[in-house]
Amino acid sequence: DATDVLTKIFATYTEENKFPVGGGDEANMSMEAPAKYDHTLTDELNVVAALPASQSENIEDAATALNMMMSNNFTGAAYLLKEGADATVFADDYKAELANRQWMCGMPETFIVVKVGDSYLVSVFGNGQVVDAFKNALTTVYGEGAVVSVEESLM
Repeated sequence: DATDVLTKIFATYTEENKFPVGGGDEANMSMEAPAKYDHTLTDELNVVAALPASQSENIEDAATALNMMMSNNFTGAAYLLKEGADATVFADDYKAELANRQWMCGMPETFIVVKVGDSYLVSVFGNGQVVDAFKNALTTVYGEGAVVSVEESLM
């Protein structure tokens, strides 16, 4: 599931890359690891992880991982896409959503969307070095099954 996608990535982190990570919605909250986020709470997912409203109908599972000290430093989400959902359009909509956001505690530097396997998309935004470390861990875990769809500066 989406939580497993994020958990496997964070399990490979070296001490130098670790930070306090938590995730999930109110019913599934974890202060120590990525956690399930009820995918039907799309307004909340938009606030927490920038899920575009236009894509809320295209997901059937979700999980989040946030830097517990400052979410603009790292915010990640994994989504299981419904059959027939267009991963490219999803990634483009995510990019547009982030471009139109107003940031309060510093704007995140980097944004990526990675397709994992045939059904999952992982979105991450935050500090450039932190996002790079995550991307490296993700590609180590999923190898050729991980394809970066979007990688852009938000600055």
